[in-house]
Amino acid sequence: MGQPQSKPSKPRFPQPGDHIYCERKGGLYDHHGIYVGDDMVIHLRGAAKKLGEIPACHKCGDKRVENGEIAKVCIDCFLDGATLQIFDYGVPLLEFIARKRGTCCQRDSKPPHEVISTATDLLERNGFGPYDMLTNNCEHFAVYCKTGCAASYQIVRHIEGAIATGPAGMLAGATVAVACGVSKGARKTSSSW
Repeated sequence: MGQPQSKPSKPRFPQPGDHIYCERKGGLYDHHGIYVGDDMVIHLRGAAKKLGEIPACHKCGDKRVENGEIAKVCIDCFLDGATLQIFDYGVPLLEFIARKRGTCCQRDSKPPHEVISTATDLLERNGFGPYDMLTNNCEHFAVYCKTGCAASYQIVRHIEGAIATGPAGMLAGATVAVACGVSKGARKTSSSW
């Protein structure tokens, strides 16, 4: 049996403090960030994905901020032509199990003003650590801003897929699981994983 299909959140424009995401590379992975209002998003990006020379953007204008691997950009630059999705929090267990990993979380979200404050503070002090695809990615950042606990459910999705492919996949999945377990133990943010 394949990966459960995503049941996207009801279409709506994001509200300040929402965790938003969009598909990349044809659905291979999702890119996550925090919508902070005024058409701006704060997100973690890898060193290889730094925007470098900032192209002219009428929406970002002088509101664009880059500090190390965390950036604040307009929603259009964040989406880069992809479709906006809103990550859901506080979903019941059965819904969580049925949905595509990396689209929802059982944990409850902090109030929007706290989410925005956390994302802004991390941007200002570049305080989330270096990007790592497995242990410190954009979903870890967004979930941390929303809940105080960093997690990446799309990494779990990839581990599940690796396990489903047999012994070689299980070996790869175990390697990823060990890497994730090590990062969870080292994460300074929360002990409740």
